[in-house]
Amino acid sequence: MKKILLTSLLCASSIFAASDPSKTYSYEVTPFASGILTDSKAGLENDNYFNAGISLAKNLDDSFINQLEIAYMRSQSVGYEKTTGNTNINRTFLNAVKRFELTDRLAAYGLAGIGYQDVTQELDKHQDSAVFNYGIGLRYDIPYYGIALKGDVRHLIAVKENQNDVMYTLGLGMPLGKKYKEDQITAKIPEVVEEPPKKIFEEEKSLPIVSNDDDDNDGVINRLDKCPNTSPGVKVNKDGCVDTIDLSINFDNNSAEIKSMYQNKLEKFANMMKDNKTMSAVIEAHTDSKGSDAYNQTLSDRRAISVVNALKSYGIESSRLRAIGYGETQPIATNDTEEGKAKNRRVTALINQ
Repeated sequence: MKKILLTSLLCASSIFAASDPSKTYSYEVTPFASGILTDSKAGLENDNYFNAGISLAKNLDDSFINQLEIAYMRSQSVGYEKTTGNTNINRTFLNAVKRFELTDRLAAYGLAGIGYQDVTQELDKHQDSAVFNYGIGLRYDIPYYGIALKGDVRHLIAVKENQNDVMYTLGLGMPLGKKYKEDQITAKIPEVVEEPPKKIFEEEKSLPIVSNDDDDNDGVINRLDKCPNTSPGVKVNKDGCVDTIDLSINFDNNSAEIKSMYQNKLEKFANMMKDNKTMSAVIEAHTDSKGSDAYNQTLSDRRAISVVNALKSYGIESSRLRAIGYGETQPIATNDTEEGKAKNRRVTALINQ
């Protein structure tokens, strides 16, 4: 019982820390295995028994809570001292999860929630009952694969008979349901509606009508568009191009952390936006080719969001900022050399006036 109380105090002390992780997926599914150290008065043959389960978590944006999790676990053939046959326990939980970033890939998390346990052959301390649980854990996001190794310790308290258990888990978190680009923005912005061109450019008059296709939907047809891959929602000139500012921010390999040496550049850019109240910016981030396409896409998303968050810290409104990651799809240098890879790990800003 002393161990249980000590674990409870450790869990409770961590629940109220603060952080705001970047998320690029809508859901996370985690199969896990766990063990339970149960109250010695529960009447079980073993006070340490094995469980297996699975959880589905919904990632939440713009919320103090980072995930809302539904978890199911089953304890098979637990066994009681006073009964014969098998005793199984099925538990279901609804938990709120708060994540605390420690490094680029390592994070702590706290969770708390309520659930229900269904027990076959009820006896003594283990009965059908509502169950509270809370705990702390660590997760390590494995580079290039988009999955995370997770482990935690939880205190389980059943309402009936005041049953106390300590559970320790080990699981593998896997992303599910990638978000659209618009969902990578740290704050929602009004939809940008482009007005159709009000005049025909002189260059277009001299060309035969071949096609009116506009693949990037910027209002300039393909054969006149000198920038055919314009980001969605930005205003363009008659050539289909936008004003681009190279923020000259480069990242370390496999990192989305902005170095202190770039803070002065970010502050100058933020001051320019403050001086031009109608200006908005699309922050575009890129990676080199090391790693899988999926991992690099996620990494570029995180880099773009890091820059947006930095600009917000300098007083720029969320409604004027937008984050988009392009992964390794738009290199500006060769990926065959370290120097070229460093140039490709970059961030630029597209300006709207």
